[in-house]
Amino acid sequence: MKRVLFAACVVLLVVGCGPRAQSQNGYRPGVIPGISRDGVEKILGKPSQRGPFLLGAISADVMTYPFGQVLLQHDRVVAVTIASDPLYVGPFGITLGMQEEQVHKLLRLDHKRRSGHQDSYELIVGAIDTRTRDLYDTTDHVIIEMAAANPNDPYAAFSVISISLVNDAGATLMSAITQAKVSGQYADQHVDNFVSDPWHT
Repeated sequence: MKRVLFAACVVLLVVGCGPRAQSQNGYRPGVIPGISRDGVEKILGKPSQRGPFLLGAISADVMTYPFGQVLLQHDRVVAVTIASDPLYVGPFGITLGMQEEQVHKLLRLDHKRRSGHQDSYELIVGAIDTRTRDLYDTTDHVIIEMAAANPNDPYAAFSVISISLVNDAGATLMSAITQAKVSGQYADQHVDNFVSDPWHT
């Protein structure tokens, strides 16, 4: 989902830890779907913000950290979104800012069959229009969000703006948030030209 996480609350299992040093306020290994709220705080400390997110039938607890957000349901983590840790090396070696072409190259390297879907749409927040692609890899439980550098250039390259580690509940939650934007449930966000296509390697 960012930037796109939860709008007022939220602005994607294979965790690859590269040789780069961890950022002091960055993501730390072990914060993954399935662990408890107490487990998160033992690793990361207290969040800078914490609160419930409610929108129609969608609900979650949101813990905000400098690197992004941790989403919980029933006191268990369902999704961890890394959106602002420049040192984070995610699944398959994917990093924030990486271009889409390189992302797909890394996903094909080990010749493993992966499947899921990709949501493409324009996210409009006020006067800001962002062309977005959310790649749901349901095989490895990862969501990779990418955005075009120039929303007015149909040939502009897409690059990674967030990586979410999810379980099945987390993937369902993130998809539901996007659909809520499509259906106009967000007062301050609007989605145009939404297309969802099957995806596989």
